[in-house]
Amino acid sequence: MAIIIDVGSSTATTGSQTVSIPILAPGANLILAEFGLSTVDSGTVLLNANIGFQTTVGAPSVVFTLYRDGQPIFNVGASGLSLLAIQPIAMSFLDRSVPAGYHAYSLGVANNSLNILLNAASVTGPVTYSGVSIG
Repeated sequence: MAIIIDVGSSTATTGSQTVSIPILAPGANLILAEFGLSTVDSGTVLLNANIGFQTTVGAPSVVFTLYRDGQPIFNVGASGLSLLAIQPIAMSFLDRSVPAGYHAYSLGVANNSLNILLNAASVTGPVTYSGVSIG
């Protein structure tokens, strides 16, 4: 039988068009949300994220990345729609065989376009990130 060990969450905003955060180049990964969770040995963590982003110029290619203790564990790429269109992104990931201890989970985003001056995007909201540690 699975037992819930810990729950964590980070909510920057729950509404659409409530923030305007430019998405930067890959070398300048932007952390949008973070929280900590306790785990048991060989535990599992269910992660969920919801993010809204908007194309501001061109056709940007962005990458949303989930991290455990600063190391990437999962990512999702998305391409911008038409100019000023808001695109919702929903991510879920099951982080298996996590070592026992307290771990920092974070959600980041980067613009993966070749020319970010001609292909730009912003996070507009919502930005929610949560996790459940299961033992």
